[in-house]
Amino acid sequence: MSGKLDKGGEKVLRFIRSTLFIMLKANYSKAAVYFTGETLEEQLLASEALHANRIESFEHDYVTYENGRENRKTKTVSELNWHSLITRGDTVFSKHPIHNTLNRWGLDLANVETVQPLLEKKRRKYRADGLSLKEFKETAHYKATLQRVIELYGGPLSNGASLFQYQLEGAALIASRRRLLLGLDMGLGKTLTTLVGLTSNASNKKIIIVTMSRNIADWVREMKVLGLQKDYIELRHPTDLKSDKRIHIVSYERWASEIILFKEKLHAECPDCVHGFNWDSAKQRCNSCNKSFKASEERYTIKDLPGECPMCVQEWCKGNLFCDCGFTVVKSRKKALYRFFNRSYDACAVDEAHLIKNGTTKRSRSIRAIKTKTRIALTGTPAENGADDLYWPSTWIYGDSHHFENPFELQRFQAYGRKGEDNFRGYFGGASRQAVMDSKSIEARVSHQEKLWDLLDKFMFRKKKTDIDVERDVRIPEPQHRRLHLALEEAERNLYDKRLDEFREWYASEYARKDSADARGDVYRISTIEVCQWLDKLRKVASCPWVQPDYDYSTSVEPVKLQVTKEKIKEYARTGKKLLIFTAHKQTAEELGVLLDTVAPGMRAAYIHGGVPMAYRHDLMDQFQNPDHPLSILVMTMRTGAESYTLTEAKAVILYDLDFNSKKIEQCYSRAVRLGQKDVVEILWLVAVDTIDANLHALVLSKKSGVDLAIDRQELDFVQVSKEFEAGENVELDPGIDYQQFATDMLKRGTSRADYVS
Repeated sequence: MSGKLDKGGEKVLRFIRSTLFIMLKANYSKAAVYFTGETLEEQLLASEALHANRIESFEHDYVTYENGRENRKTKTVSELNWHSLITRGDTVFSKHPIHNTLNRWGLDLANVETVQPLLEKKRRKYRADGLSLKEFKETAHYKATLQRVIELYGGPLSNGASLFQYQLEGAALIASRRRLLLGLDMGLGKTLTTLVGLTSNASNKKIIIVTMSRNIADWVREMKVLGLQKDYIELRHPTDLKSDKRIHIVSYERWASEIILFKEKLHAECPDCVHGFNWDSAKQRCNSCNKSFKASEERYTIKDLPGECPMCVQEWCKGNLFCDCGFTVVKSRKKALYRFFNRSYDACAVDEAHLIKNGTTKRSRSIRAIKTKTRIALTGTPAENGADDLYWPSTWIYGDSHHFENPFELQRFQAYGRKGEDNFRGYFGGASRQAVMDSKSIEARVSHQEKLWDLLDKFMFRKKKTDIDVERDVRIPEPQHRRLHLALEEAERNLYDKRLDEFREWYASEYARKDSADARGDVYRISTIEVCQWLDKLRKVASCPWVQPDYDYSTSVEPVKLQVTKEKIKEYARTGKKLLIFTAHKQTAEELGVLLDTVAPGMRAAYIHGGVPMAYRHDLMDQFQNPDHPLSILVMTMRTGAESYTLTEAKAVILYDLDFNSKKIEQCYSRAVRLGQKDVVEILWLVAVDTIDANLHALVLSKKSGVDLAIDRQELDFVQVSKEFEAGENVELDPGIDYQQFATDMLKRGTSRADYVS
């Protein structure tokens, strides 16, 4: 039966109504409301009643994105699922069309009163989640929470400092809103704000904080400021999760990574007589000299696996820890801590939340395994490369299991997980990816930004150093940017052109293979990894040519970037000021740390990269922060130095070369431009003209433009940026030059696709 009843159907209906009256029970599951009778016949009758009157379902139009293309689709949606009931009006069950339909069929509903209150509760939550933070701050709940935060933490803290107004507001939102992206700019006190917010809510009886290992000391320091030093435990083992301490803190490394203990390496032949044909690998015994041997003290590692299996002598499958014969290089393994996560936690704070932007990583999956009522994500850079970086952090904040829990109201996206990420990227991500070798202009990578802003308004509390209310409190001087474009000296120019010719030759051969494959009807893909390796070679030549074995040392002229850096050091030596230098490459950092150590009397230099032990890093930074210590030049790699460190003694920052990530660069110079900085910091960008440096510079500005538009609603001020462009002494510049035209020319003077494709 379906649609309008015919005369025969009306007779059946009258018969049912006159002879049968069935009481249905209203029940609900996690997904929907449903009705049950005493027998299967009664349930079938109820189902037919709903189907005949088209109550059970309706068609819903939605949009997906595949490979950047918009696809419109239609799906059938149950009218009785929670999402439909919550979002489609304020109907109560007693007035819902379903009630009249069932009555006409001789069916009645019992215990509706148990379902209606739950529906109203879900509706209230949905409406609250749909409020912007600005609207939410007008509610009585928020105002009462703010008052409680002020009562608990509004006075001077144990270190004599007091919370700023924006910190009190952020803490109150954490305590009352419970699902929040705390987007305070770098150096504005996210850690302290989060601890205040989490501990101000008495229902947060057990809290877990996930952060980088290098940040744990910062969290512990702030806990001591709040008098919480006896109320925390650092998680190291699964049993620690059972601790009754209120605050549990754990590093990403321990939380997400599996711990593997590798076996000692087995001998492939007799260590004494080298008679391989009489060697028993399984017993590690030589039958020729009649001796048994212990395994080597050296262990296998994930980067040092055997070339062939010590047991069956078959070629070892790359990346595997086991051989088909049963032999394994693993002695023991411990599961990552997140595998032992239990439901006892009430709240979770995830530090450096931009690190979970890639949904396929262990780190991201381990965070999304945390299910708590309160979920707070902390990051000063909510998006680093584009609007699509927001997808996975926001998915964790709100949960992605059920449509009705989605406060985004983006009904166009009826997919979650990887499919949802594609939809999010297609709708908000802006233009397609830019080719590095063709970056000649600045183009913001964001789309539908007004709707994105509406979305962010509901869950992101964002404050920047330049905001009026923040600037009034923290008073951090705005840095001065100088973009210095430098022409390479003859020796480095020759080397760069040589490396470009090698790249061109390699690419031409790869393109020839691709053409041949196309002619045969086969598929041949040029390796993206190898292309990136060539780009990296060009980057290194443009920045640190003297480490290349084919660099011409006969010239007495130093590479231009090294010249400029040394002059800058001498300039600052005269005023006793310190400076930071950032590079994308580990070897460059080491070389500069040595070469710059003797440039100016009384100014020592040192370097930090991922291979430098953590304790030694902190020693160096303590020395740098001591105004009386001679360590005045600190060279850091961008990946290592971009986060967590406070280096406000620096009065200048040199970006020796660039990273592909625009926000990573901003994080680098924010080590100096942060709370506690009293002086104007000079940021010097060194860009080699007619090299890949110029391409990276344009790419960085494009990404920054898109992220700033998406997150902070302000487009890149190109007029201001163009005024920051300067030429080095060996680049001719007319005093009456048009700055904006000069900037445009500089952005174009890189390496283009035509340089390596004939």
